[in-house]
Amino acid sequence: SPEAQPTTAVVNEESKEPAGEAMKEETTKTFEVDGSNFKFAPNVLTVNEGDTVKITFKNTQGFHNFLIDEFNAKSKTIQASQTDELTFVASKKGTFQYYCGVGNHRAMGMVGTLTVK
Repeated sequence: SPEAQPTTAVVNEESKEPAGEAMKEETTKTFEVDGSNFKFAPNVLTVNEGDTVKITFKNTQGFHNFLIDEFNAKSKTIQASQTDELTFVASKKGTFQYYCGVGNHRAMGMVGTLTVK
């Protein structure tokens, strides 16, 4: 029987770096965040200042939304099994809370932390 031959994947990497700014690279960080009663998973996200942040918010239980006030980032309020996407630029460093703005869900612990380095 013939032996399986190893295969090598060739990856082409393209940089979006402008000439002379090797340290300032544009990056998109993509996350999937699940919302349920009354939590987010994951509940900690970390990005770099200047990153474009794309979040796919997936509601797995109940009626929820996803908000980060400091970046004016807000999903639609969606029902279980629905998803919504939001995109923003992490334009300032710090630690910011994301939360569900429905009813008292935030007070019940439906919060997470976005750290911008």
